[in-house]
Amino acid sequence: MSIEDVAERSVVWAEALKKISKAAAGIGVAIAGAISAFIMLWPSGGDSEPSVRTDLVPGYGPQCSQLYNTIEHTWTEAQWSVWESLRKDLNC
Repeated sequence: MSIEDVAERSVVWAEALKKISKAAAGIGVAIAGAISAFIMLWPSGGDSEPSVRTDLVPGYGPQCSQLYNTIEHTWTEAQWSVWESLRKDLNC
């Protein structure tokens, strides 16, 4: 075996390793793309939309909503004062 033969074989091996590494990188990219597409299309547990707990926020609970629905613009001053005191008691 001469040095030329060794050099020629090393060049062939280097080219083969480059092709193998490029193929492996391509396979890795394809697998990563398939996994990300699969994750994006995977259902996230249902069609429910995130809900806000209005009963924890002062002024937005069901009692406050009912209280606001009772407003009548023809009330007397005494009726408005009762409504205001209820509103303050309920933290609306």
